[in-house]
Amino acid sequence: MKLLIISAGPGLGQIRNKYGHATDWISNLINSQDTKIDISKIYNNNDFNHAYYDGWIITGSASSVVDNLEWMKLLKDKILYAYKNFIPVLGICFGHQIISAALGGDVIHNPKGWELGSYKLKINKSGLSNKIFKNIEPDDYFYFSHEDIVSKLPKNAIELAKNKMGIQSYSIDDRIYGVQFHPEFNLEIMDQYVKIRYENGIVPNYGPVHKSNSSFKIISNFIEIINGRI
Repeated sequence: MKLLIISAGPGLGQIRNKYGHATDWISNLINSQDTKIDISKIYNNNDFNHAYYDGWIITGSASSVVDNLEWMKLLKDKILYAYKNFIPVLGICFGHQIISAALGGDVIHNPKGWELGSYKLKINKSGLSNKIFKNIEPDDYFYFSHEDIVSKLPKNAIELAKNKMGIQSYSIDDRIYGVQFHPEFNLEIMDQYVKIRYENGIVPNYGPVHKSNSSFKIISNFIEIINGRI
């Protein structure tokens, strides 16, 4: 199976220098030995053969979908191709947002502000029965680091989860998925994000970060969906 991880940004230097990049964390959560992983830095306008891969994962980004930069326009065209050609795609944070924007939804700066740290969400009936949330603990904490939010889903999208900050997950045709949270983060990485942004004055509080026990399974669930195993 051929998987493409689409990097939507270099990540924070302080995090990257100590822990690596989100593409590393995602790759480390994929245990399937028959999965060949390639990485494309789309934020550098790196093109890729969109017909070559069996599935894509789009990472988070410090950039905003609202800015609609040239590389984002390229990525939106790729997403539209994936949708029309039945390629499974998982979007994480920024990835979740740009999939929605590419397919007819809306993304805005959340008027409620940043969501940074670990929080719970409400997985609805559709989410609880969806393959992407297989073995995810409904009462678990999830890791968040974002200011933008999907304010309106594409017409054929099904909401899977939300919380007081807005829409947190959706699916399209049980093949394309968006999660606003970061299943690739661990507790230490999430804590560092909160600490750095607090020290930079982006958020007013440096509160405790609670451990997520099961959200990382989103990645392996997506791999199993691609392979038709669940």
